[in-house]
Amino acid sequence: MITSMNKPDIDTSAEAIDRFFDRKIDTILPSNEAFRQLLMSGKQLKFYMGADVTAPRLHIGHIIPYLKMAQLQKMGHQIIFLIGDFTGKIGDPTDKSAARRKLTDEEVKTNSQAFIDQIKALFDFDDPVNPPLIKFNSEWNNKLSFADVIELASNFTVQQMLERDMFEKRINENKPVYLHEFLYPLIQGYDSVAMEVDGEFGGSDQTFNMLAGRTLSKALLNKEKFVLTMKLLLSADGINKMSKSIGNCIFINDPAEEKYAKIMAIPDDLIMHYFELLSDLSDTELEATKIRAQNEPMTVKKELAYLVVEMFNGAEEAKNAQETFKKVVQDKEVPDDIQEVKKQDLEKTLQLKELLVKTGLVNSNSEAKRLIMEGAVEIDGIKETDPNKTISLEKASLIKAGKRKWIKLI
Repeated sequence: MITSMNKPDIDTSAEAIDRFFDRKIDTILPSNEAFRQLLMSGKQLKFYMGADVTAPRLHIGHIIPYLKMAQLQKMGHQIIFLIGDFTGKIGDPTDKSAARRKLTDEEVKTNSQAFIDQIKALFDFDDPVNPPLIKFNSEWNNKLSFADVIELASNFTVQQMLERDMFEKRINENKPVYLHEFLYPLIQGYDSVAMEVDGEFGGSDQTFNMLAGRTLSKALLNKEKFVLTMKLLLSADGINKMSKSIGNCIFINDPAEEKYAKIMAIPDDLIMHYFELLSDLSDTELEATKIRAQNEPMTVKKELAYLVVEMFNGAEEAKNAQETFKKVVQDKEVPDDIQEVKKQDLEKTLQLKELLVKTGLVNSNSEAKRLIMEGAVEIDGIKETDPNKTISLEKASLIKAGKRKWIKLI
């Protein structure tokens, strides 16, 4: 432990450093060993991760690098959360088969605040010596002249940009690749220079953009910037990464009961994948959990769901979510806090699919039809399978759609 006046203690213990190099990490560039030596130096290092503000909600797949950054904060290093308010108006082309829609100033502002509100559960923002910083990359990017951008661009080649898979794919499919999309990794890379960081965190799908920052840091600052990529959390299909663009997410600001239920809905063969990336269990504890998961998957999945809810909502809400899941889903009881809808606010008779939409149980007729035809809709305990069936509200009371959504007609 190295201590300095008016600065945080820098933890250089072998235990802390060894704990950092865990299963969540995909790749560290230029190498794990070089990064280990940096952590052992005793210097306060500066790390950041950029926030994609194209949508206002974060999902649990986003937190994997944040969990690693929280470790570094506890070791005494400076953590920066960079809001891409400038780059968000360009649109990151990563993994996109078409150009992204550019955000308005108001959208960026709203989404940025939502991001800040959601990450507070994972970090100590009240640390009197070493709180995480929030920065906006418009602070320096708005000051760049056209001559500055040309100078930055001179550090890259068109061939380098064309190496990106999504660009090559679009060209082969005769789809447009816009010049501003070439500029995205350039501008994101400049963030590393402006903040003079020692390392950047991101998913493995962000490697190209982060390496651009490494190139510029070396060229403009003669500084070694490390790139730390994390493994990607899979969605419930076990194939695609959890993604806002795809829409297959367990969101951080989902209600506690909904987060719990969504975790319980993942396939059994993903239990250990989630434990490996979302928990701090040791290798020995993980192996014991794996054995239990093979014999009692429901019990272990409940532990996983509890862990995720507790992380963001606290132990009390995690316990309540667990009890609600048992009551509503497992024991099939009506929830205590069931939403009530007044019959007088609806027509006296409605087609079943219209009833589900107008009571807010679903968002669209197509979703209603799907649930009904899957046998997931009940009225007063009786399963209904005809979307076009006319329902008399005079005789209806309890409506259930799916496993967790109920309303009571009064």
